[in-house]
Amino acid sequence: MGTSFAGCPFGVVAHSHGKFRGLPQKMDLFGSHFHLHVETSRLNFYPSSVSTSTSKGLVSRLCSLPDTDDFFSEKVPTPILDLVENPIRLKNLSPNELKQLADEIRLELSYIMSKTQKSLKASLSAVELTVAIHHVFHAPVDKILWDVGEQTYAHKILTGRRPRMHTVRQKNGLSSLTSRSESEYDPFGAGHGCNSISAGLGMAIARDIKGKRERIVSVISNGTTMAGQLYEAMSNAGYLDSNMVVILNDSRHSLHPKIDEGPKTSISPLSSTLSRLQSSKSFRKFREVAKGVTKRIGKGMHEWAAKVDEFARGMIGPLGSTLFEELGLYYIGPVDGHNIEDLICVLREVASLDSMGPVLVHVITEENRGADNSQKKEISYKQQEDIAGSSDPNSLPSKFHSRTYSDCFVDALIAEAEKDKDIVTVHAGMHMEPSLQLFQERFPDKFFDVGMAEQHAVTFSAGLSCGGLKPFCIIPSAFLQRAYDQVVHDVDRQRIPVRFVISSAGLVGSDGPMQCGAFDITFMACLPNMIVMAPSNEEELAHMVATAAYIDDGPVCFRYPRGAVVGMDYSICCGIPIEIGKGKVLTEGKDVALLGYGAMVQNCLKAQTLLAKLGIEVTVADARFCKPLDIKLLRQLCRNHEFLITVEEGAIGGFGSHIAQFMSLDGQLDGRTKWRPIVLPDNYIEHASPTEQLALAGLTGHHIAATALSLLGRTREALLLMC
Repeated sequence: MGTSFAGCPFGVVAHSHGKFRGLPQKMDLFGSHFHLHVETSRLNFYPSSVSTSTSKGLVSRLCSLPDTDDFFSEKVPTPILDLVENPIRLKNLSPNELKQLADEIRLELSYIMSKTQKSLKASLSAVELTVAIHHVFHAPVDKILWDVGEQTYAHKILTGRRPRMHTVRQKNGLSSLTSRSESEYDPFGAGHGCNSISAGLGMAIARDIKGKRERIVSVISNGTTMAGQLYEAMSNAGYLDSNMVVILNDSRHSLHPKIDEGPKTSISPLSSTLSRLQSSKSFRKFREVAKGVTKRIGKGMHEWAAKVDEFARGMIGPLGSTLFEELGLYYIGPVDGHNIEDLICVLREVASLDSMGPVLVHVITEENRGADNSQKKEISYKQQEDIAGSSDPNSLPSKFHSRTYSDCFVDALIAEAEKDKDIVTVHAGMHMEPSLQLFQERFPDKFFDVGMAEQHAVTFSAGLSCGGLKPFCIIPSAFLQRAYDQVVHDVDRQRIPVRFVISSAGLVGSDGPMQCGAFDITFMACLPNMIVMAPSNEEELAHMVATAAYIDDGPVCFRYPRGAVVGMDYSICCGIPIEIGKGKVLTEGKDVALLGYGAMVQNCLKAQTLLAKLGIEVTVADARFCKPLDIKLLRQLCRNHEFLITVEEGAIGGFGSHIAQFMSLDGQLDGRTKWRPIVLPDNYIEHASPTEQLALAGLTGHHIAATALSLLGRTREALLLMC
């Protein structure tokens, strides 16, 4: 075999023994040269080829054929995309071919969206940007980090995962996020957003210490510009002055204080020319030389020149652009995010700059780019999952438009707000549930959506409470984790009556572990002053809204799952305050007691039905409260039953642990009572359907019934029940 030469990052010369399929044997791809030799077999640029690396099994799995034979049967031809198995195939494509490639990727995404009913709009807006990034930079040697998973589908297509794109969010399918375990092209996992600059800066500093030369690129979205961590990372990046590139994919022009009312950032030939000038090596070197000259002349001259420079660059850029300069990032933009030639020109100049510190490239994109009218009007998959993604997924036939827990909560909250003028609402998180818009429309002056700023939301709510209002702070369970310090110090320690509404609690189906609300019971119930409760159905939810509004001497929280409610009584909206720490018995039996917490009470009732068919009499109780516990109810269950099983959709350390603490101190475990907890397993449950996730977690009615049968010594029947 002959030896072929391929360009690698910054003039890296890669020697490959063999032929690159579909590429010429010799390629001159890069202008700058560093003498570093890398074996392409180690980099594994071609995931579908045979490799002796440790990632062989993973790569071959990712590049396997689609599971459905006819999924791609109606697809529009994509001749260039068909040849792009990984990013190195982009290097020799002409600008026109890159434009066609972008169009084909958009067609592919639109086709997947139409077949899977999953919204990919954020990725549709970033297609040209993704193509330009992979054309200029050289992953996986260069590290490309994405802030949010919604932007990464074009990136996944270009990095060997195209054949499995239709499996995104399915059990054993692709993750909707970037994942280090999924691909070597994902150097860091995208979480809730705002982490890519922090992680990228850490990689950049590690690179500098180790004397390496790879580029670090962090892509952020307009949504993450609401998060404090983003600015903490930018400030630190400006101080450390390490080389890295930050790309702001601004699809809604959120640099403006009023998105709907402010003037839109325009892209014109002049702005494109200025962006190219800003990114050029000669301009930046001239600017650095000018800074040095003014410093030598004197402090006053340097300060005057800096003000002139800031004013001039503020005139060029959009409103707010000088903020990035103040934080220490060299601002370039705005750049048309759908003009591949402009993107490549700017990114290539940025990539060629050495020892110039962090750079921010402001890219303007359109979120609905390439989406036809039918796709624009389709219901987003998240709304569909709100219907299908409940802890009780089979409670209603799919043909009905199921009423969600969120719908019931908003109805109950509106009813309370009609009676109490002091009630206000604060919402934080990545997405706002559609039902909350009803409250916003009804009480526009009492609804505050702070975006992805959970820490601020908690302390802001505490301030509202100190001012005499009654704030309901609505944050999804997985996002409340980010504000835990504020929950402890700004609310609980000071006994400030903030009412935490924890949505999307428990398993969340295809959103997987990233948005799974597994830990809120544990970390909220351990706080000394926090009242912790969870409704078992929509009626209990309305009662807990009323209870929270009634409490005015300390903080309270309640959780509810994503998805459909249990019943179909749409008239329930006005709740009645319930006694703090008071549970209730739903059914009575003498053999086994099932004590459920929250939505798992419904699965306890299913288990009771299964066990009744086997002649076993079961008591089912709704705990309602994790803190304070209903001690009287617990003693009654232990006194009347030999076997007690507690069930919760939460991690170890939550409701079951509080039960164990009380029972051990009260001596209940010293006698005849045998107690078993059922909780989420001590691992992250990957994306799957809600039904599949519950089965994996062992939280279905069948699992609960099987646990009871095992306690009763009827092991064979327990095994048969699980078959």
